[in-house]
Amino acid sequence: MAISSQNLKNSAWSIVNILLYPTAFMGLTPVFIDRMGEMQFGIWMLVNSYVYIAVNIISFGFSNSITAHVAEALGKKDERKLFAYVNASTRILATIAVVTALLAVMAWFVWHAMELSGIRLNLFSGQLDLVLLAATLLISVKFYELLYQSVFKGFERFDLAGKYNIMNKFLVLGLQLILVLKGRGLPDIFLGNLVINIAMVAVQGVVIHRILPGYRFMKQRNPPESKELFIFGFWTWMQTIVSVAAYQVDRFVIAYALGPVTAGYYILASTIANHMHMAFGAMASWLFPKVSRQKEMLPETLTYFHTLRGFTTGVALFSIFVASLLYKPFFTLWLGPEKFAKMGTFFALFLMYEAFLILSIVPQFYLNGIKMLRFITVLEFIYKSGILVGMFIAFSIVPTGESLLLGQIVALIILMPVEYFLVNRRILHDHAFGETFITMLPSLFVVLIIYFTRIPVTVTLSIAAVFIFVRYYLNPARFNMKLLLS
Repeated sequence: MAISSQNLKNSAWSIVNILLYPTAFMGLTPVFIDRMGEMQFGIWMLVNSYVYIAVNIISFGFSNSITAHVAEALGKKDERKLFAYVNASTRILATIAVVTALLAVMAWFVWHAMELSGIRLNLFSGQLDLVLLAATLLISVKFYELLYQSVFKGFERFDLAGKYNIMNKFLVLGLQLILVLKGRGLPDIFLGNLVINIAMVAVQGVVIHRILPGYRFMKQRNPPESKELFIFGFWTWMQTIVSVAAYQVDRFVIAYALGPVTAGYYILASTIANHMHMAFGAMASWLFPKVSRQKEMLPETLTYFHTLRGFTTGVALFSIFVASLLYKPFFTLWLGPEKFAKMGTFFALFLMYEAFLILSIVPQFYLNGIKMLRFITVLEFIYKSGILVGMFIAFSIVPTGESLLLGQIVALIILMPVEYFLVNRRILHDHAFGETFITMLPSLFVVLIIYFTRIPVTVTLSIAAVFIFVRYYLNPARFNMKLLLS
């Protein structure tokens, strides 16, 4: 049956976009590990993390900035402003892409010139220099993809963003599988990725010009629009930096302290949990351009906040609960008992971590959408800095991947209530302490269910979590189903 609601369509396409590829990748992971070997697989996952981190940091927060300003211009029906934002974004991201590519090529030539001169620093083993060159060139192409995907989302065309992103990822995955089965190395894998991304960026560029029929790239600069993009982008960039530190540093700590093999399984568990989080965020991602268009109507947008929070939190906690019941037999069948033993505990801890992290999704989309940028950046800095502190304290006491994750979980349990208390005081204006306390309970109960794994505890806490969730999150005074179906 076709979905008539544009909001539900946007949620559905965003979820499909997030989940389809990692599901396929998970199915092929045993093949990749067996064919590549655990060492090469671990290096592959680390380099993929490098690409992800670099794109998010070097883009200076322009993804959200472009989406917000395109949506705002459409809301005001200001075509001149719309074209100016697209033109300024194209100029800025193209410049970043060219500089990134040139620096990659220059670094590669300088390295080999040093080798020819007899200077060998032994920093690169095998063909890792070629891998990093191809990966960095891939990063430069990703900036064009970021531009086009952000414009699609600004138009609230999450269907187009999802279709082209899915096509890109599956073409890359198919080629990677073929290359691995043929025994080709990491340089060929990243080179193939680069070629496919260039082709898909060209296709998306053509489509963008079709949904902007009057737009033509202009040589003249757009200083006012560029300034607006940079100001908004700066704050979301700061959020990105602290997010990358909080969510990616642990991978490199594990790789450095415990080796690439352990890192490979840790990153595998982390990647699955991360895509779960991205899927939960995708359910509410359309809130960002929606409130960017309607940010002057604060009472109406607060209803979006409460409704999307209830919808996202409910689906996410239920999914985490089901995953906690099924992951052992599923992963054992998928990876085999020996490989599961190396990543099973990591995944259980990531589920506990995710049960609290999901509470940060809607506040971030909402506060960025209404341009309370400084406030949400401070909130993000508080709890994500706490994650880093908890991580390093726990790891310094007991240097294992499990302790590192436990430190992050404890930090979230302490600091997520702080975020909600401050949001309540600034935005919601409900009973601050009561609101904060009851909002945390369903997540806390899910954490305890995963930790204890006993049937009486599971049944008792499940009933309590459902009761509180229905009475609070789905209270008709807050939750409005019509907004989801509009």
